[in-house]
Amino acid sequence: MKPWLAILFAIGLILFCMVATAFSGYNIVAFMIIVTSLWAAIDSSKMELQKYRSGISYKPAILFFAIAFLWILGFPWYLIVRYRIRNGTATLKNDFPCMVSKVSND
Repeated sequence: MKPWLAILFAIGLILFCMVATAFSGYNIVAFMIIVTSLWAAIDSSKMELQKYRSGISYKPAILFFAIAFLWILGFPWYLIVRYRIRNGTATLKNDFPCMVSKVSND
């Protein structure tokens, strides 16, 4: 998602869950945070998030806890990075040098 849309989506989702919690008496906000954090961790593994240059390019388990504890910042950030990866605008890390073999004409 584009940054502004990811932020609006996260705010809308949290507000919706807060209203649903008020009406139902169940803590739907906590459930939503756990589910979205779990989804982000699983999805990051499938997208190989660790290969890309980002402030949240961690292993899925670490990403789960980071998003769960800092959801209001972490979840929109994940959506923004996910959008960039899917659109091909994210940059790869330079951790692994490119291996180019030279052929000699001996």
